[in-house]
Amino acid sequence: MNRALILSLALALGGAGTAQAASSPVFSAVEPEAPARLERVVLIARHGIRSPTHDAHSLEQETGVVWPSWPVAPGELTDHGRATLDAMMQGVSRHYDLACTHNTSPCLGATPPFIWADSADNRTRESGQIMARALSPGHEIAARSLAAGQHDPVFDAVTAEFVKQHHDQMAQDATQLARYDRLARPDSVNAGLAALQQLFAPQACETGQGPCFKTSLVVSEKKGRPSLGGGMTLAATLAENLMLIHAQSFDQTADALVREAWVGKINPALLTTVLPVHDYLSGLVRRHGVAVAARSAVMADIIARFMAGEAITLGDGSIVSPATRLLVFAGHDTTLDALAARYGLDWHFSDQPDSTAPDTTLAFEQWRDGKEQIVYRARIFHQSLQALREGKSGAEQPLAVTLNAADLR
Repeated sequence: MNRALILSLALALGGAGTAQAASSPVFSAVEPEAPARLERVVLIARHGIRSPTHDAHSLEQETGVVWPSWPVAPGELTDHGRATLDAMMQGVSRHYDLACTHNTSPCLGATPPFIWADSADNRTRESGQIMARALSPGHEIAARSLAAGQHDPVFDAVTAEFVKQHHDQMAQDATQLARYDRLARPDSVNAGLAALQQLFAPQACETGQGPCFKTSLVVSEKKGRPSLGGGMTLAATLAENLMLIHAQSFDQTADALVREAWVGKINPALLTTVLPVHDYLSGLVRRHGVAVAARSAVMADIIARFMAGEAITLGDGSIVSPATRLLVFAGHDTTLDALAARYGLDWHFSDQPDSTAPDTTLAFEQWRDGKEQIVYRARIFHQSLQALREGKSGAEQPLAVTLNAADLR
């Protein structure tokens, strides 16, 4: 299957508007001049396939239709999610030859990798352990994290003090984005909203009975922060939930009498239509505004220092040694979006309409080329809709990058 990618990369670390060290890497699409040696890699991966974060009863109240019951609590990894993430990471391990089978010197896997997982939830901490097992052949390591539930600024460095100081600007940013949406909502998003409306509540916009997804975005407060709300925010969540149902194969429940009729309508064509709603809203709320640079500031500093060969002390006191050559972060779709905003990245897949689907992994590589010059490259690993559904890797051939100008804030 064709897995074409367009990945745009504009500026170096710090492109989102904060001062950075002079040693910050500048990522390139250019193939390193042979003979090139791979020296260091940073991987940032989203956790595996999970259940929706709202339970079936809540989703029924929001949509008016009965939702499938999942075998796990809301927001937790499924067994299929664990297996699929393991398959992805095994593919990444093979790509980088972490088992050192090719007799290439220096082998990236000769020293143990370091895996740091967000402590926010079980699914991400557990995903970190899956990554640790798959990415450390020949070594026995465990992923590290802060205490369960503790906020980790590595994954979101926006503090309450930052919000207090920049609240008015954040509100202005949200207002501008809502206005932009009213004036220039893409046709693909309108088509996705219409498909979701037809699936869940075809008459709701006319009768007021049920959710209407095409309404304008509105500015509201959420957890003390200005945010965007409205019908599209629910639609974006529902679009992602449909993808999770498809990945979990709920649309193929053996007993058709148990399966809700609308679930049987979920297929790749529908997902290709509705998931642009999720990507569009994610781009609006996560890749624009005054908070963009602050959100990824701590992780960006760690990446720059790791590439420079410095020792790094993390929040639990553990140390990433200068000898470590593979640093891995187990995070979220928000993590990928934050880094995309910071570095001017954008990517789209032909076989996966969700650009930050479960298991998607961003790679930053440090090479030394034939002239002994350091070259930094960015790659993206992903699984197609089919690979997510079948539990296959899809990672053996990461997709290359192209460079375009980006409007970073």
